[in-house]
Amino acid sequence: MPLPQPATGSELVVSERELEFSFWPVSRTTRRYGLGSRIYASDPWTIIRRSVKNRLPQTQQKPALALIEQAEDFFDAAGSGIRAAKPLLIYYSFLNLAKAFLLTSGERAVVDDAMHGVRDRLHPPPNNTELLGAYLSAQNGPARHAPPGNQKIQIFEELHRALAGANLSASNFDLPVLMPQVLPGHRLWAAGATTTERFLALDKIEIVNDTAAHDLRLRFFVKRDDLKRINLTHQQLLQHTRLAADFREVTSYHAGSICIEQTNPLHYGHRATDHVQELVETIKARLWRTVLKVAPYRKYYLYACPPTEQIQILPQILSIYAVTYYLGSITRYRPHHFDTIIDGRFGPLIESFLIDQPSQFTYLMASEFALQEVAKAEIA
Repeated sequence: MPLPQPATGSELVVSERELEFSFWPVSRTTRRYGLGSRIYASDPWTIIRRSVKNRLPQTQQKPALALIEQAEDFFDAAGSGIRAAKPLLIYYSFLNLAKAFLLTSGERAVVDDAMHGVRDRLHPPPNNTELLGAYLSAQNGPARHAPPGNQKIQIFEELHRALAGANLSASNFDLPVLMPQVLPGHRLWAAGATTTERFLALDKIEIVNDTAAHDLRLRFFVKRDDLKRINLTHQQLLQHTRLAADFREVTSYHAGSICIEQTNPLHYGHRATDHVQELVETIKARLWRTVLKVAPYRKYYLYACPPTEQIQILPQILSIYAVTYYLGSITRYRPHHFDTIIDGRFGPLIESFLIDQPSQFTYLMASEFALQEVAKAEIA
């Protein structure tokens, strides 16, 4: 059966330029939305502090800035070559950064007595080995706008809500399900698990505007060879990437690529640009990104996950945070098990994770603080 033709429309043009996709493609001035801008920074911490000052009244800035100062100190200590304590230092850097983000985003006004919100556990024997038999148990805290009262704020749950705008989809998260969700180093996971890779690079993302109908929609392009490489059928592409409910495959007009198109467009009134951010919010939780030093500065991916594991999929930032929590916990309480993990078949993945993820996480969080893409500055 032939594929349907793409919906009517062409790439959205703003200020005589086709609008480049990002998580924040537009920014609002005093009157209306226009082209968003990218921030280039060799030090993401400076951007994070500036964002706190821009977004919070001066009377509310002190707690957030103190948390950021401590987060940066932990971050720097983790990079000093202290191998045995590195995972724990990274986790406490991430924890304080998460607390500061909850304050800056308005998710919470106070985080003084907040709890980690997650605990690491082992499944019953015989599946009780560290890492492969481990899972994280998430705790529930007070509702978003409810005063804490006798319930402690739980950072893991709160960070998920702040990033995804929704509650956690599960209460337990298995480490073997979390590890493949980490993008850099993913091939090391596939090698250790002796299985195919799961990430599909998006060759192109289009924001499509039907000016006659006043409709906006997204189109993704995936190389056919990449689909073959990870052994996915066209139907599985939609199912495994959690796109089946609101995307379909259509005839592609780019040679060698598969085109998947949003089926339910976002209708707008007067100006398409005023609704672009709303359109992007519909897909953010289903995309992964790498932070690059050179153009295009972000590369986007779909995560092709078996349906049985999809309830445990976390937003990209939170999956990094979750794995870091686990590594920090065993480093603190059971350091001999950490050594065993490093010596095992997933050792290269964990080593790569501890090298690459702190910087990726910090730049991704800097973007969330700034509500703009923050890219690594390429210093000559």
